[in-house]
Amino acid sequence: MKNYSDFPRPITIKEIEYLFSLLPVTKPGYKSYREKINSYSVIGEGRFGGSNLILGSNQDTTDLSTPSSPVFAFGKIEFESTSLDITIHEEEYNQIEIDLSFTPEISSIQRLNELKRWNYSDWNPGDKNPEDNSEVNEFILKQDCYVLAVSTSTKKIWLHDFLSGVNHLIPLTNFYNELMAIKKNRDPEIALKPPRFFTELNSYSKEELGTAFISYNKYMKRLNLNLKIEDFYLPEKQINKKHFFFRRK
Repeated sequence: MKNYSDFPRPITIKEIEYLFSLLPVTKPGYKSYREKINSYSVIGEGRFGGSNLILGSNQDTTDLSTPSSPVFAFGKIEFESTSLDITIHEEEYNQIEIDLSFTPEISSIQRLNELKRWNYSDWNPGDKNPEDNSEVNEFILKQDCYVLAVSTSTKKIWLHDFLSGVNHLIPLTNFYNELMAIKKNRDPEIALKPPRFFTELNSYSKEELGTAFISYNKYMKRLNLNLKIEDFYLPEKQINKKHFFFRRK
């Protein structure tokens, strides 16, 4: 176990390389995290220890009494013998939690031959899913501002912010709860089974998904967005045809 005297320490060159692979410099929201990380040190381990680390100012101390903040960026680098999961959490109290987790343990391996890398940060509307190259279902919540993206293949939901370029990953359960409330569905075989969201995506309208997202965002206090319910009730001619929409027949 590490002693507190091991911290703070500089972020290693390899750690910077891995983290920056999730933070495209061409997108302002991710570029700002690059700048923050460049100014930070590793000030301690997170609640899970090992590869779970906390970045911050040298003068800061870690506080593990509160839950982890939501995931800000996620991706993976695949090697011949293993893979590396990279997670960056949203900054909170001027600290950023990260995780660089190799699976399985590879402490004895000296050289890693990289095969592939992917992340959700590079995704833009119209692109396929970076994880498996499958189609992504897109719902315009506000023209040229926000797109809600859903992958039924990898079972992920994210909100694309055009201004910052950030793809905010949305956890399923709380969002699904709000969707069931919007639909007034109390059937436990449906309302208590969030994974059904992906198999029954065709049954939800863009308006229901948008209303549920606004309700979720208000309840969870996640994002400061310029978004109102009336924004996604648009005339058909204003909708960008490259996006995919599912509507109830």
